[in-house]
This record gives sequence, structure tokens and C-alpha cells, in this order.
Amino acid sequence: MGDQLSLLLAPVTKRVYRSRGINVPQRLFKQHFQGFADQYEAKHAIIYGRFRIERITEVVEKFVLCGDYFQGIARIQCTNPDCKYEYFRPFSCKAFYFCPSCSQKRTLLFSEYMNERLLLGLPHRQFVFTFPKLLRPYFRHNRRLFSEISRLIFAILQRFYDKAAQRPIQTGMVLAYQTSGEFLRWNPHFHCLLLEGGFDERGRFSIFPSAISSGCRSTSAAW
Repeated sequence: MGDQLSLLLAPVTKRVYRSRGINVPQRLFKQHFQGFADQYEAKHAIIYGRFRIERITEVVEKFVLCGDYFQGIARIQCTNPDCKYEYFRPFSCKAFYFCPSCSQKRTLLFSEYMNERLLLGLPHRQFVFTFPKLLRPYFRHNRRLFSEISRLIFAILQRFYDKAAQRPIQTGMVLAYQTSGEFLRWNPHFHCLLLEGGFDERGRFSIFPSAISSGCRSTSAAW
């Protein structure tokens, strides 16, 4: 008991921010990306598809400078009058879906936005739509297909809801596509966050999770 009390009464040490420095991915992109970009169209585009190399180059240039003190810093100070501890922190690149640190922050902020402001306080369900391997190369070489498939997924689920409710209803969903799987292999698929029901013309919400569960099994087999 005495040991535990002494630990509780021990003074709290100040946290020290340690610069992460240049990490391995930054070093790799700084040394090798430009050569890869220069020969991408000639050597790799026929296999991996045509990417917007100019846009990717802009993101890579920001990522390489992420956390660099020479690119700008913020001065952070504790607001406690008895502390006034301060330190400098470099600016981030905010490269979405590229920089591990900045992308994770934006993902968390978007999740917080959906939870607090976008999604209704009603039951939701998640779907994952995948594609047969024979169709996946088409998405590699024509990224506009993702927008077409997103509209198709919404139309399929909307028609299914209308039949389950036996009347026209209006539902809502959030769709996001991803181009890689667990091992970063080419595996285009969609994640769908869907209401377990919908609203009729009078604004009344109808829920039918059992119909969704049975329809999910049949839809997966057909898809």
C-alpha cells in the first residue's frame, strides 16, 4: 500500500517531444521516386494502369518534406500559468492516403464527422462489395468505373428496399472504394455503410433487418 501511495504522489515529469526525423519511406521516395515516375509510362503503365503521375508527384513532394523544421514550425505553449512549457513542432504535409501520420489523422477526423454530424441516430449496417478477378483489370485501366459502380450499388439496394417495404422509400448510405487488399495486392472493392431501412413519403422510418440479412446472402451470391 505504501509503495502504491508513493507512486501516486510522485511528481509528474514533463513530456518531451522528440522529432521523428526522416523515416524510411521518406528516404526511399526522395531517392528513387523521380526515376520511377520518369519511366512509369514506358515500363509500368501497361501492367498497372495509367495513373495521374503529376498529381502523385505533388503528393510525394509534400510527403518528403513532412515534419521538416525548415518548412515551417508551430510554437506550442501550455496555457497553465504555473507551467508555461513550450516546444516547436514542424508542419505536416496533410497528404491524404499517402502519409501514414497525416492520412490517419484525416481518417479519424472524417469518422468523427460522420458519427457526430452526418449519420442519423438509427440502425446501420456495413456491406462489402468485391469483384470477380476477371473484371478487376478493367478497373485498373479505367478509374471512372468506380463512380459507375457506386451508382449501381445504390440503385440495387434502393430497389431491394422498395420491394422489402412494398412501397417506395428513401434510404441513405456512405460508399467508399478501395483498390488494395490486406497484402496491398490489386483488389478493388467497396465499403458501404447503409441504413437498415428507409423513410416513406410521410417521413416515417421503417426498419427491416431480417429482410436485409436474407437479401444480403442472395445478393452476395449473385454479385
